[in-house]
Amino acid sequence: MSGHINWNGRILERWPQEVEVARRLLFYGDGLFETLRVVRGELPLAERHWRRLYNGLLLLGFEVPSEWDMAFFKEQLLRVAAHSGRVRFAVWRAGGGHYFAEQNHPYFLATFEPMGEEGFGWFSEGLSMGVCTSVRLPVDAYSGLKSLNAPRYVAAAREAQRQGWDDALLLNAFDRVCEATSSNVFWWEGDVLCTVPLGEGCVAGVMRELTLERAAALGVACREKPAEVEVLQQADEIFLTNAVRGVRPVRIFAGVARATERTHWLYRQVFCPV
Repeated sequence: MSGHINWNGRILERWPQEVEVARRLLFYGDGLFETLRVVRGELPLAERHWRRLYNGLLLLGFEVPSEWDMAFFKEQLLRVAAHSGRVRFAVWRAGGGHYFAEQNHPYFLATFEPMGEEGFGWFSEGLSMGVCTSVRLPVDAYSGLKSLNAPRYVAAAREAQRQGWDDALLLNAFDRVCEATSSNVFWWEGDVLCTVPLGEGCVAGVMRELTLERAAALGVACREKPAEVEVLQQADEIFLTNAVRGVRPVRIFAGVARATERTHWLYRQVFCPV
């Protein structure tokens, strides 16, 4: 009997087993992921990551096994995580089906990548960043999830590469500031620390959450507000946060040099103790 699958030039009668288990991941990107920083064999932000992942799986209709809890999450990560680096935990829906899934049981894959730094170091060189013109991010109940379906972010990263930027600012469907390719965006207006609300479509970043909490505890005035690009063009300072790199100052935005003094102060107060 002739085969019915063309697997990269090989004609097969059935799916390879390693592909069969990831079929919905391959066809639909039907899942979520978390990327965590490993610092000296510890996972300092694991509880925040687990809470976001668990709530996201419930939102997507996964039947989360009873044994999947915080302890299980950390155990599986530390089985592959070495001394320092980043570990990625991807979860997708098992089985076949089309948009109507045949089942809702999750599979997972944990992978580790070493990094040279021991912790969240200060990026003294700063980033150059421009505004992405090729992508607009949707705004809905699923916008805050770390989805495995990420072609928009890949396209934005490619645009940044073509322009010679380190990163790109992505706008949402209403042409307002949303986020960077893998980070949340903050800016200073005088002594007020600003970022966009989650309702603007940005990912509900773990480091975003931590930054707002610790800045407020230090007595910094924090404000979440929708913003047009012009607001960032007039900002005193801009920086990005994510759970792997911590805080990274933007030294050049839209071709204009930016200061970093307040951001460096916040880094010393908030991120060094992590």
